[in-house]
Amino acid sequence: MSNTQSRISLIGALTGALVCAFGRAGVVLLNIGEAGTVAVLVSLASAAIGLLVGAIAGAFAKPVKGALIGAILSGIIFELFMLPCAHLFGTVGEFFGNQDLGRDFLVSTLPYFLEMAAAGAIAGTIGGLVGKRQKETQLALESKGDREITG
Repeated sequence: MSNTQSRISLIGALTGALVCAFGRAGVVLLNIGEAGTVAVLVSLASAAIGLLVGAIAGAFAKPVKGALIGAILSGIIFELFMLPCAHLFGTVGEFFGNQDLGRDFLVSTLPYFLEMAAAGAIAGTIGGLVGKRQKETQLALESKGDREITG
């Protein structure tokens, strides 16, 4: 494996980061449903997470691998935030006599989990495609340069 093939794709990472940031922010704004200060703050926080997730997923310059990594990271990060919330709702629910409130809350977040995972998968795919294309172009240019030197 040459040094060129083992490096990460900076353009793939950047593309994945931007796509995931916009995707995760879009999921938040779509589900909150009203444009206000809280919606903007929550969407910005989610977009910040999307920058990191998308950068990791797109950096591999492999669309399928990027999609899997993006979906897993984006979905897991969302659920890691939801678990403490569900625990809090469960504790409050027990206090008021609703034993299933925490479980019900967690089950109700499943569509949002899937949307966040999809945002990560799309970002990883697009970042991977852009990175793969950039690497192929770079290899072609290097190959052409080698032929000109030796030819």
